Amino acid sequence: MKIIRNGIPFIKDESFNSERIGDPCILDVCIPEGNNLRTSGEGLQLVNRNELRHAVGIVAARSLRYFSTNGEGFNIFRLRNMAIWWLRHIYNSFNWWKAYVVNAEGERKDMPMLYIGEEFGAVTGWGDNEADIVLSAFENDRCLVSQEFAGGAIFAVGYSERGGLFNSPDMYGVKTIVGSKYKGAGVSVINGITRNLYLMAEHILKREGKEIVEYNIRSEIKQMEIVVLDRLRHEKLVRTIKDHGAQLSLVKDDDLTPTLAAARDEIDLIIGVGGVPEAILSAIIVEELGGEMTLRILPADVAQDGKLLGRIDNWNHFRKNEVDVLKNFKIVRPGTEKGNEMSWDTVLSSRVLARGKDKVFTASIIKKTPWIRFPDGREVPGVEIEPETGKITVHVIRIYAGKIEIVPVIYTTAISKYMKQYRRFAEVHDKAVGDILVRLGEAYAEFGMFQRAKDCIQKARMCGGVSKDLAQKCDFLYEYIEGLDDLTNKPVQDAKAVISHFEKIYRLGKEDDVGIRSARMIKRFYEYLGDKYCHYRQYGEAINYYKEALKYSTHELKLYRKVDSIHMKGMMEEYFHLIDRVYEEHEYKEPEGWERYKLGIALEVFYGNEGYVKPFCRAPWLIFLRRTVLHGKKPSYKLAILTKLLGLQKKLNLANDDELSLFLRKEFGMIQDEIDSILNYKREKKTFRSVSDLYRVQGLGLDSLTKLLLPRIRIESQNELEDAHIPLSISLVEAMERRYENMMDELKEGHIKEAQEHSYALAEAYHYVGLALYDIGDDEGAKIYYKKAIVKFGEIIEKFEGITPVNAQYRIGNLYEELALLYEKEQEDYYNKATDAYTCIVDEQQSKELFGSIRGLISIRIKQATERIEYLKKIQLSV
Repeated sequence: MKIIRNGIPFIKDESFNSERIGDPCILDVCIPEGNNLRTSGEGLQLVNRNELRHAVGIVAARSLRYFSTNGEGFNIFRLRNMAIWWLRHIYNSFNWWKAYVVNAEGERKDMPMLYIGEEFGAVTGWGDNEADIVLSAFENDRCLVSQEFAGGAIFAVGYSERGGLFNSPDMYGVKTIVGSKYKGAGVSVINGITRNLYLMAEHILKREGKEIVEYNIRSEIKQMEIVVLDRLRHEKLVRTIKDHGAQLSLVKDDDLTPTLAAARDEIDLIIGVGGVPEAILSAIIVEELGGEMTLRILPADVAQDGKLLGRIDNWNHFRKNEVDVLKNFKIVRPGTEKGNEMSWDTVLSSRVLARGKDKVFTASIIKKTPWIRFPDGREVPGVEIEPETGKITVHVIRIYAGKIEIVPVIYTTAISKYMKQYRRFAEVHDKAVGDILVRLGEAYAEFGMFQRAKDCIQKARMCGGVSKDLAQKCDFLYEYIEGLDDLTNKPVQDAKAVISHFEKIYRLGKEDDVGIRSARMIKRFYEYLGDKYCHYRQYGEAINYYKEALKYSTHELKLYRKVDSIHMKGMMEEYFHLIDRVYEEHEYKEPEGWERYKLGIALEVFYGNEGYVKPFCRAPWLIFLRRTVLHGKKPSYKLAILTKLLGLQKKLNLANDDELSLFLRKEFGMIQDEIDSILNYKREKKTFRSVSDLYRVQGLGLDSLTKLLLPRIRIESQNELEDAHIPLSISLVEAMERRYENMMDELKEGHIKEAQEHSYALAEAYHYVGLALYDIGDDEGAKIYYKKAIVKFGEIIEKFEGITPVNAQYRIGNLYEELALLYEKEQEDYYNKATDAYTCIVDEQQSKELFGSIRGLISIRIKQATERIEYLKKIQLSV
């Protein structure tokens, strides 16, 4: 297939696979024949991949649905969620790489994001075909919903081979960027703005052979154009620039795209505080097109406070929780570096930030920006759609190997398909035409043409022979699209006005597809309002909206965590303030017994605020412990600790004295005096409301409490999500599920080992979420995710061979034991299921049927399973 547009031949891009991506609305893609990329032989070859255009191109095409003029931030919230959804699908569809997110915008501003550390693509043995991903998501997205915001919007992502892009948390940094004409001038973030301007001026004067005197320096500075992000923190910086007479360009949110102008030597300096992900993308541009760049990471408090920012002495004052996060990325306090660690006061150049050889910057132009132009000076247009054909044109910019390429990419949408079908059957007024019109209306709505969508639905409703079900769907769908239209094109007066359309559909057709979509929209809107009011520190309103959102998404762990964060906000701030103070008192070093220190502070804070802790969940202490003492720990470690503490809680309340004494001695290493203190408290108080009540037990010091509340544990889980900075939430588990589906296809090619590991990780992720849902009191959600974990372990037993299925069988027994502890009314049934699971390992005939002839290799598991069976028999007898 070849088409001609504006005299340019376009061909179908064979690298695009809408079925593998799972996109029913974008059918195929055409690119200029002269820009068709091809890989040669083996290897990553990122600069030769057509596919990377579509990661940004599809997001741009689908952004049309969210364009508005009402200024409402909800459309941006939806836009960012959409981008994350499709990026996961797209990146996981690439079976030629294994890619890692090494930096991403979102956490800093509490926005939807790809998680730093998240993996994509093949889970099989691709050897050197591993890549880094850095994305800044949307730049200047406010201009898409508000006419007050000038400039344009882009969606940008950078890539390199593994290890080629800077890996760090989403933090703030202070940066300088200059074009090639200032290369070697000595511009740096550690200089003041005056010093940098003088260095730049002297560099030009020297190159032009002019006398370096004050008058000439000042004259040169007055000709410079400086770009600064328009933020309150830059007030002094802006004033100083103006005092020197330089020309100033204040930008709202677009501090990445001006890098292109610096590379063209159209602006002289970009300076100020911004996000590190954007800085890394700027570094790719600088490395490929020329210039110089410096960056230094900053503490969050300092970065956002102009007074603190003005003194370089403050740049090392990271809070302890920031220190812990940075340490995960091998960024440490100056003077403590070991091995391949680096100090956080390092001034990073573009060469360090983007050191990869096979690297490429990609971006789609969503709304035209003055910073990106064709070689003839024309601004590159934003995304455009032809209503009659449904074809979308997105201009994609690629920067690689010292070149800049701007290519129009044409996406053919389902609008084209259904329009052709409708024209073919236009004279036949029957159910078939009604179905086609409904599908055409839905396709129009997907790309923001709501009036056309509603016209199609009305026509479908009027067709002869329309069934009752289709007529009802037309009514629901029309109301739903009307709601989308209002959401994007009408001023938002109040929450009820926005969601009235969606609530109506949800009430009438909860199980219908449109009803389900309506419920999701309501949930998203309430969550957005919760975030909005939380940002404004109106926490009561925020909690109310989060609770409304939970009515439409009952097991949404993310929403529960947002409620938890508000309830515990004061306690959390007090804890980390005290931690910072202890850390400073010990000269910014962790004292001996640091975990013990942290636990002691956490207990003091928790019980010091006991009167303010509302019973908003089943186990407030476990949540507080996870968010404080266990902050920065690996998910499998948290899981093992929390599981053991839940078991301790049950034993404290249900076991008799002899059984409890044996348990405390064997599992926690308690001595008799400590055990006696616990037994005396139990006789007096009758019950332990929480394991944290051990804090009240007379005779238990901090050493004893540490043995109980931070016990030694054995980590059973295999979890590929072992980066402590990844929040293991339902949204991430859903991403793992999508990757798992693609990975199952690779099994056909014989890739087993990696598939086993990913399957095991997914099962453990379900377990983690189930336990977290139990913490907050969601019994139904907890059981759902425990069942998911058990089913997934069962699949491992069916599909794989070797030791892994044996481990999976043992974990099934563990999970049923946990369920018996958590749910006393169903205890007998769960204990029986746990016994059956362990028996499958112990019994010779059953184990041979399940695992084949490897019995001689699993003696340890047989012994462990036998011990569990004997223990469960004793428990059931005592009950």
